Amino acid sequence: MASASQANNLVSSEHEMLQSAPMPHERVVYWGSGSPQAWRILIALEEKRLPYRSVCISFSSGVLKTPFFRALNPRMRIPVLVEPVEPTRQQAEEERTAGQTIDATATRSTTTVTREGLSNVDEAAMSDTLRHPAVGMSQGRTIVYESGAILAYLEKAYYEAPCMPRSPALYAVAQSRLHESNEILSVVGDLVVYLRRFPHEKRNVAVVNAKWASVECELRLWETYLDGHQYLVDPNVPYLCDFTLFTNIAYAVRCGLQLDGLYPRLASFYVRLCARASIETTWPPHWRSTFGSKVLTKTCCTSGGEDVHSPASPTSAQASQQSS
Repeated sequence: MASASQANNLVSSEHEMLQSAPMPHERVVYWGSGSPQAWRILIALEEKRLPYRSVCISFSSGVLKTPFFRALNPRMRIPVLVEPVEPTRQQAEEERTAGQTIDATATRSTTTVTREGLSNVDEAAMSDTLRHPAVGMSQGRTIVYESGAILAYLEKAYYEAPCMPRSPALYAVAQSRLHESNEILSVVGDLVVYLRRFPHEKRNVAVVNAKWASVECELRLWETYLDGHQYLVDPNVPYLCDFTLFTNIAYAVRCGLQLDGLYPRLASFYVRLCARASIETTWPPHWRSTFGSKVLTKTCCTSGGEDVHSPASPTSAQASQQSS
């Protein structure tokens, strides 16, 4: 569980990244405000009541391309989960070090010869490299990226507070829905990017209609899945598939999608989960203080209305494209 102050501290330089490097005892999540993929990780951590420190990254700063972050995720995307150093490995290292101290006298001559073979320049270079926080950070700790992989890891590692059904049959359905729900993000993102890229007078009406048809077809499918159900699998308990669906729907709503009157089951599902503590706690910080976009509002799309968002805030398209 992270504090609100952590979420509001936006990291926008490599220097700040280095300062926020994980301590051995810490669980750290690198994420971005407004990213559906990152948001679902924070929700899962809250649901499992796992302590963590969050590092919120500025999408427009270029921090994702720095050597530090590329050492965490070579694909330069968030979210990334860095686990604490495993106690068993740490203890083994301490025991190994103690054993080396006992045998130091017997090996001193060999060590001296070895060190004499290194130039002062080599030693200085090695020292500087080892001091870099990104080097060797994976030694004794687990680093996971890709949101689906992180969710699967958390469920396997911290099964005491399950966020997926125990029944193999229901688990299969939940896994299917979890991965299926990303289709919403795909079709919505495709439409949003097109509408942002082309002003009203330069849009191809046939292309816009085709992209809208894909969005509406996808949303109708989820209306069917929620027929007679509060949640996707269990009638009373939301699972990771529900949280994944929610973050994708919330992204679409932030972009101006109307649910009321058009998709009543999704609208009820959205409102129901908005009231959940894990979601309220992790609500994207800049969503609390800025207006969303009207890009998916039908009247806006047909009349050429402009997006409404704070220039200082990352666009929804940025958050989606730099996440995985």
